[in-house]
Amino acid sequence: MKNIYRLFMLFVVILTTLSSCSEDKELELIMNPEDVSAPSITAPSAGEQFELTLDNKDELAMVIRWNRPDYGVNLKMDFTVDIDVKDGDFSDPINLAITTSDSLALTQAELNEKILALGLPVGQMSDFDIRIKSAVNYQIPEEFSEVITVSATPYSTIFPSIYMIGAGVGGWDPALAVEVASTGEPQKYYTKAYFDADGDGNFRFFTAPDWGSSYGGWDKLTSYPTDLLQPKAGDGDPNFEFIGTTGWYEIWVDTNSGSIDMKATTEPWLYLTGDATHGWNWDNPTKIKWVGHEIWEGDVTFTQNNFFRFFEQADWGPVGYGHDILTNYDTNIIIVAEGHGDPNYQFVATSGSYHVVVNKREASVVITAN
Repeated sequence: MKNIYRLFMLFVVILTTLSSCSEDKELELIMNPEDVSAPSITAPSAGEQFELTLDNKDELAMVIRWNRPDYGVNLKMDFTVDIDVKDGDFSDPINLAITTSDSLALTQAELNEKILALGLPVGQMSDFDIRIKSAVNYQIPEEFSEVITVSATPYSTIFPSIYMIGAGVGGWDPALAVEVASTGEPQKYYTKAYFDADGDGNFRFFTAPDWGSSYGGWDKLTSYPTDLLQPKAGDGDPNFEFIGTTGWYEIWVDTNSGSIDMKATTEPWLYLTGDATHGWNWDNPTKIKWVGHEIWEGDVTFTQNNFFRFFEQADWGPVGYGHDILTNYDTNIIIVAEGHGDPNYQFVATSGSYHVVVNKREASVVITAN
């Protein structure tokens, strides 16, 4: 038994010595940072131009490639790929990726999103800079490539909404106009709205919530579900009349093809579940009301230092929102729930009644005391 133990200890000593020698050799090889080559960008070429279009958003736009720094040994490295405005100092860059690879492929949509974040003007060829940073660990200095300048023409991803006004959707007061938001594609719109067949049921579309911006109805949108809509007889304007069952509907409008699609749905409440509200269950859940496209508001009673998050249905799935989605909020009221496996909030203000406004489009939660 003693012999086995002695052999084992001898093996450990030899292994430790070899490992130590190997580490010393590796450290010796990478000790002098002045001899290390920085990463160098090999593609795209400086001055190259990229025309981006919405129609080609899923196509490959750019592949960035670079040579890895040479430390004399094979080391694992992380590469940070950043862009900045032309002649910027990269003090506040837009990050494209952090990767262990030596290349990065971007679709037109991906590149478009990033250069719009730089503030480059839509529809205009503008310059921007690319830089690669390499890092091994905290003991070894980071290396930076030379900056190269390329150009691109970004396309807009923001399109104006259209609006429904009329008795069939709430009333003929422009202040009651129902926004039908852009889907992000030109001339395509979507929302959820309450349609009322009990009164006149008439309405039409506008390009802004005012009388001077009438777009039209059955004269422009000639394809529509005839079991739900029909031309309003006797109106001097091309209004639709809603003839379906009063209630909530999803509506899709395509002004390019002149079509409307509709489908009945449930009232789009937003639910708050957690021990900061009624509890971690779906028995009589706390909820706030849809008041506009992807905007909800209502009064909620909160308990201090407890937790919650938001759901689009009275169930755990499929759609929930936490601090990963709704990122803009007052940290004097709610904070990230540390140590949770889900993106829950912790309510840290004084217990009581609060007014809550959730705007998914702005990724915001505004909570004010009543």
